[in-house]
Amino acid sequence: MIAARFARFSAASALLLGACLAGAAPASATGTEGSCAEGAGVTVVVDFGDLGPQPLIRCAPGTPANGIAALQEAGVDVAGSQKYGLAVACRIDGKPGPDVESCAGMPSATAYWSYWHAKPGGTWESSQEGAQTSKPVANGFEGWAFARPKSANDLPAPPRVAPVRQAASPAQAPAEQGSSFPWGLVIGAVVIVVVAGAGIVVARRRRAQ
Repeated sequence: MIAARFARFSAASALLLGACLAGAAPASATGTEGSCAEGAGVTVVVDFGDLGPQPLIRCAPGTPANGIAALQEAGVDVAGSQKYGLAVACRIDGKPGPDVESCAGMPSATAYWSYWHAKPGGTWESSQEGAQTSKPVANGFEGWAFARPKSANDLPAPPRVAPVRQAASPAQAPAEQGSSFPWGLVIGAVVIVVVAGAGIVVARRRRAQ
């Protein structure tokens, strides 16, 4: 009877250990910081202009379906307007705030996100179609710049970050990379099994006395 209980407990502990290891597996990240390596994807540049933060440069892997997808797959948050949805990019990475734009309909003609493209080794060109229908150039650049023209007739300026692929930083040596294996969970599960086994042995000895 005791042996059977121990076998059932060991099996349950093994299942618990497997579940812990499965739950600890890191989720795959979307996008990476910095420009894409050659052939790795589409580089997304976000220039916040006078809104304050430094420009974002991120890599969307592969070839995203459209300009909005490139932002999202690069790991940049984008929100559309209440009336037009993501057909109009109203906020990128939470900016501008509601004090500048309510996002109820079309953005103001003097405060909005301008959308740009560039081929590898080329220059920024203003997009002639919306970001939901525009197809990013494979291995190219997608650019967004917050514009505050003095009048609706003034043309927006392109992103202040040139569409040039940055040199990749040297990879870390394997010895410097931290291990992602969940040793804490493994040790905890082993301790549970050992303690339970010790309890069963004590119970058997008491019954034998």
